[in-house]
Amino acid sequence: MHCPRCKVENPDDAQLCGSCSWVLTGASTVGLDRKYFNFSDVLGYGWRVMKTNFWFFVGIGLVFLIVTYLPIVARVVVKSLNLPKASDITLGILLRVLGWVIHIVVAIGLIKIALGFCDEQKPPFATLFDAWDCFWRYLGAGILYCLIVLGGLILLIVPGIIWAVKFSLCYYFVIDKGLGPIEALKASSRATMGVKWRLFGFGILCALINLLGMLCLLVGVFATYPTVLIAGVLVYRQLSAQTPELAELGITVPTAEPDVDSLPGERRF
Repeated sequence: MHCPRCKVENPDDAQLCGSCSWVLTGASTVGLDRKYFNFSDVLGYGWRVMKTNFWFFVGIGLVFLIVTYLPIVARVVVKSLNLPKASDITLGILLRVLGWVIHIVVAIGLIKIALGFCDEQKPPFATLFDAWDCFWRYLGAGILYCLIVLGGLILLIVPGIIWAVKFSLCYYFVIDKGLGPIEALKASSRATMGVKWRLFGFGILCALINLLGMLCLLVGVFATYPTVLIAGVLVYRQLSAQTPELAELGITVPTAEPDVDSLPGERRF
């Protein structure tokens, strides 16, 4: 059985690729003893995609910085105009709301871009602003997620950390599978079952990688953030493929092995 991701030949009864830990789509995931993903494999994949498309991600990063900081710059300009208090407050609220909207739009766009690369397709630049098909569902999931985590933090902190990890994949399910907020939270709960502490460790590692990028005069973030972003989406895809219970929510888990002869000999990026 060929691994559809790294093309390595595996035994016919294998369930995980011995090279990259990808779930082999020709095997049943029910028999897996536990869910699993390898830190170095997913981060290595993210690093390779980033290197091959470095200037694409630099452009995405620059546009991201410009559009997210525009409302902040506009608020500074408004303050300097010495407008009447009522006008100043109104414009300040409008600009703050605009900032939140822009942040949500580009956050959705970044995840869609990462999903495209994980599907071995280079998405167009405009994907960064392609958010309106799931904007309100993403917002709803975000509100519920924050309320759940906040409630957990109030309950002696530890439950908040556990719940933060448990429901951390909800945004991917909203964007990738078109689920509503509640269904996405349920899907995340099932996909993270059995790997919460591994996911927690992965999150810490990703934070440290991005911190290292910031210490490199901030320029390093243009390399570390895309790497971590793509690695995170790949983890989501791997855990989803190892969770047959998602079928109860209408999410199809691949079961048929792809046509190996039709697979490209090289990655398209």
